[in-house]
Amino acid sequence: MNVSFAFVFSSGGAVALQICFLVFLVFATFAVFFSPSPAAPAKATRYTPLRLIFATAFVAILIYQMLWQIYGYTKPEFMKFLRRYNRRSNAADIQTQRGPIFDRNGLVLAAPVATDVWGRRYPFGASVVHPLGYFHSRYGITGVERIFDPRLSGYDMNFEKTSFQDWKEMLLTPQAKEGKPVRLTLDIRLQQRAYELMAGRKGAVVILVPATGEILALVSSPGFDPFCPEVALRDEETKPAFNRATLGLYPPGSTFKLVVAALALDRGMAPKYNCPAGGYIAGPHTPAIRDSEYYAYKRAGAVWPGWGEMSMADAVVHSSNVYFAQLGVKLGTEPFNELGIKTQIRKPLVYLQGESGSLRTSAGNLPEVEYRRVLAQLCIGQGRLLVTPLHVACYTAALANQGLMMQPQLDADVPHEPMSRLCTARSANRVKGFMAQVVTRGTGKTLGLPELEVCGKTGTAQVPRAPDHAWFTCFAPRTAPKVAVTVLVENGGFGAKSAMPVARDVLLECHKLGYL
Repeated sequence: MNVSFAFVFSSGGAVALQICFLVFLVFATFAVFFSPSPAAPAKATRYTPLRLIFATAFVAILIYQMLWQIYGYTKPEFMKFLRRYNRRSNAADIQTQRGPIFDRNGLVLAAPVATDVWGRRYPFGASVVHPLGYFHSRYGITGVERIFDPRLSGYDMNFEKTSFQDWKEMLLTPQAKEGKPVRLTLDIRLQQRAYELMAGRKGAVVILVPATGEILALVSSPGFDPFCPEVALRDEETKPAFNRATLGLYPPGSTFKLVVAALALDRGMAPKYNCPAGGYIAGPHTPAIRDSEYYAYKRAGAVWPGWGEMSMADAVVHSSNVYFAQLGVKLGTEPFNELGIKTQIRKPLVYLQGESGSLRTSAGNLPEVEYRRVLAQLCIGQGRLLVTPLHVACYTAALANQGLMMQPQLDADVPHEPMSRLCTARSANRVKGFMAQVVTRGTGKTLGLPELEVCGKTGTAQVPRAPDHAWFTCFAPRTAPKVAVTVLVENGGFGAKSAMPVARDVLLECHKLGYL
């Protein structure tokens, strides 16, 4: 029955016509059921219970029919139903052209096809499909297309905030010829370049503006053709339909040492520790935690002498597991458990809010700790600790932004809001200094780019029965950071060898485009 009435959405005037028609039917119903027969005497006219039940039920069905359709006017599920099943030539979605989606510079990311209800043009294809999503007659609507579907389709009326004047305009004025546009914070030039640099490898690239939380690029690799989502959905091996940047959960490896260092500095701790070749054993029945150099020497048939006594700066520069395992145990469980609030890792990060819901990350796993010895693994970014690449980008950007973590945001038309304070500005600046030394004399010294004043951190995260994940997270320039870049390459080995070259070329592209 609802399909038969779908034409009412061709214009607001048609909705008004349906209301008038409903009023007429109500009067007609009472006239038929309650009017006395001409042959019957006046005293024989009675409102029998059966007549009353039938009349009430009939009117209730008509009212339900009207309200279902008018309220459905704002519901993406209902509009999707109409798009798919209403083939009338005056259907609303044929008259209403879907709005476009732009990047921050006004470049078109998605545009309508005027002659096709489900037609959509995606000029940049697979490079931006994960945040943008797709608008498909068979496989539905995803990503930004889904979140802003009412706005893009021209049906974004909010019934909770609708005034009498709004209702009057809706009922008496024709439906708009096209939906409203949406503008994102993405820079498609950076998005495309980062996607190309991943070269089809599994992983993610996130580029943020530290001071605002604006997302300049949100890349998940590999991508897929938005016109053929079925191919990606069937691929169980590479899983191109899976958004690794926001939904993938990975151990952060040594990138997490930045957070631990900031926590210790907030507590007034910057100790020196002896870091021997034999490593550090946190407690009974726990394995020795060693530095990667120990294993490199062993593979070469040599004996690693150890670092000896190390400062916090040197521990960050050389990414010493032995140092940070000791520091974590010394910090204790109570300060560490506060990191769940400060880093927002335990929560899904909402990075887009719209009429049809929100886009958010997976919630990371930062376990509540009861025993100090567990901290040895967690504070080197291993154990049960899991994060998304967007989480890592956010805490990296917070260090660039004087310790203040901003809400990541994909919508260019909303205000910027702080999310939490990771650490004090003083601690953030000290960690920033450590990160600067990482790329001048430490694990990231092959990065180069001295003119950009890059502050970075490599990360190599162990994965059971598989090659290590590679991380590199950074920001630039040191004095007034403009962009933060986080790169993950699944099973890429050392962060300096596979993730850092991608970040290097992304930074060069940022410099070329004037961001640095």
